[in-house]
Amino acid sequence: MSIIFEPITIRSKTIPNRFLAQPMEGNDGENGGQPSQRTINRYIDLAKGEWGTIIIEASSITEKSLARINGLIVNKKNLDSLKQLVETIRMHNDKVCLLIQITHAGERGGPSFSEVTTITPGNAGKYLSTNEIEEIKSYFIQGALLAEEAGIDGIDFKMCHGYTGGEMLRPSNTREDKWGGSFENRTRFLKETIGEIKSALRTKDFILGSRISFFEGIRGGCGTAGKDEIIEDLSQILDVVRIMDDLGMDYINVSAGIPASTVAITRPTEVSKPLVLNHLRYTKTVKDLIKKEKRSLKVIGSAYSTYKDEAPVIMEEMLRKDYVDICGFGRQILADPLTPKKLKTGEKINWCVLCSGCAKLMVAQKNDGCIVYNDYYKEVNKSQTA
Repeated sequence: MSIIFEPITIRSKTIPNRFLAQPMEGNDGENGGQPSQRTINRYIDLAKGEWGTIIIEASSITEKSLARINGLIVNKKNLDSLKQLVETIRMHNDKVCLLIQITHAGERGGPSFSEVTTITPGNAGKYLSTNEIEEIKSYFIQGALLAEEAGIDGIDFKMCHGYTGGEMLRPSNTREDKWGGSFENRTRFLKETIGEIKSALRTKDFILGSRISFFEGIRGGCGTAGKDEIIEDLSQILDVVRIMDDLGMDYINVSAGIPASTVAITRPTEVSKPLVLNHLRYTKTVKDLIKKEKRSLKVIGSAYSTYKDEAPVIMEEMLRKDYVDICGFGRQILADPLTPKKLKTGEKINWCVLCSGCAKLMVAQKNDGCIVYNDYYKEVNKSQTA
């Protein structure tokens, strides 16, 4: 299985292996969205685990829009603390490709501590005006430039899981202004934001990518053909892939579902385990398009945690058959942040048991981690279920 430890290059960055730590929120920030010592310790563990790529958890581009009460925020006030986090990670792993996922919570905002917004007429939340969306776009641009200034290798522009970026792409986005209705308008936010980020970057080495839900499992959602459709049709979302490549972006992180409403699609459990095959199929579909049309996007797959101790074998097969370039783990990075290193050295790995305990902590707005292997989160879980 040496292929899973082979390097790969994205833009000018040589990544040492094919393991990627997905952006899993710890909900343990402090002082207005700065990393706490607990946050820093989590990323030290991941750095020691020798993941080829680490995506720092979903970090809001504005304090007005948070999905987690203690979520991280990328703004000028927090720049020094973000630099400290980056420097600490690199102190423990100077080869890692370090990205950060920047986001706007939108409909996923916490109503008791954040603003719930929507871009779609009739949906719950404050309906955003044309100018307010323009302002959000400017925050994304600022977030990317701050990430570059902090020494991060690139961004993951969040357009998945029901957040504002994903809302934009849906056929059910029937806005009548420039941000909705036609496919051209629904992809405008992506095109303009990435275009303006690229124009403002200080270096050409900064990596640009996005995580996208290929099929959300809702009427008129991503992966359907129209606002009243529920059946999967990937034609429009594959056109989004083409747009990303045309924009000169570097990778697509393929996901699915909305954790708040179609969770089994996003995070299959033992009961829904066969749904993980959709993730593999979506990934292969994208890779086939890229090869056929001679495009250059790298493809990151998701949901490998679902396979538990079989994950390395599935990784090897997907990579050997050229169905994927990099393999992403979410829940597993909470279960055992040292997974890649342990696999390489033959040490025993704590494999995720798919109990969804971490998800329950997240929904409860608690510090989030593994309730099976980590004593701290075991106690957090006991206190909230007592």
